[in-house]
Amino acid sequence: MDNRPKKVLISLIVLFFVLVMLQRFFEAGAPQVPSWVLLSGMGIVFSGYMWWKTSRVEKEEDERWIEQEGRVFIRRMEEEREKKRASS
Repeated sequence: MDNRPKKVLISLIVLFFVLVMLQRFFEAGAPQVPSWVLLSGMGIVFSGYMWWKTSRVEKEEDERWIEQEGRVFIRRMEEEREKKRASS
């Protein structure tokens, strides 16, 4: 699956939940939530976002490293083949 449809789907889901939450808050009136609770919630969301972003970057780096090592292995195999052909 391409990244763009995933991003659009995730954005729509988040937007849906935000709209539902806003509707619930406006029906009940403004909630009296302490600021430390809001800051803690934002910190949790930010931490989750940074974890997701970091894991994605690490995965890309791992894939790049695996591809590079695969090229080295293939090159060694080809060199061994050439040595065998030259010796026979």
